[in-house]
Amino acid sequence: MAYRNRSLRCVTPHPELIRLDPHIDTINQPETFYSFDSTYWELINRKEMNQNIIEHNMLRLGIDKYDYKAAFYLSEEEKVWAKKKTSQFDKPILVICTKSKEPVKNWPEANWFELIQNLKANFSIIQLGDDKEPFFELVHRYAGKLSMRESAAILSYASYFIGPDSLLMHIANGLNIPSTIIFGGSRPVNCFGYADNINLSITLECSPCWIHHGYDECQNDLKCINQISVSQALKSFNPDIAINSYE
Repeated sequence: MAYRNRSLRCVTPHPELIRLDPHIDTINQPETFYSFDSTYWELINRKEMNQNIIEHNMLRLGIDKYDYKAAFYLSEEEKVWAKKKTSQFDKPILVICTKSKEPVKNWPEANWFELIQNLKANFSIIQLGDDKEPFFELVHRYAGKLSMRESAAILSYASYFIGPDSLLMHIANGLNIPSTIIFGGSRPVNCFGYADNINLSITLECSPCWIHHGYDECQNDLKCINQISVSQALKSFNPDIAINSYE
């Protein structure tokens, strides 16, 4: 490992997410003489289109060689618990998450309904996320019922993940789960998207807007995210799948 003689100390509001990461020496302990705030407000302000968020921060540290790849670590107990929870399913597991805290990232619920209708015969569909997730029939709803680590453990048994640019996108990548991410146009794929994923995006004259809820809002009726079709989502992970009469 590069920089093996360096101590990595992390201060975070979500220590539970990284508590098993072997590369982190301490969590939420007092800061040392050198403190680095990992943020990308500069990218937001200039509406960056290409620079990766990790590249932006690594260059501030003088590091120009890195892999943009997540890593998530589960305990053996968590894996056993999740295996037991998912053993009831007799089809490959597809995990979905339909909501981000940013409205500009949220694909229409009608599209999710249509997607579910087309996939229900081939997958056991598990819905993760918080209690703000909409309700769908024919899915196994764990949304709002699990901790973030429990959600990650369930996700580790998935054959595939579909969702927005959100926490679960990063966790899925950290668990090496193949994924389709519905970006739309508010955030550039070049800044956030993982190369291993299928990233569905569209660039309009207003893209990327970098809109954050509570500060500004879309003036174009969420045109970018609405233009991502159900057919695109279906074909992104199985080009041979046929969309049914729900479209």
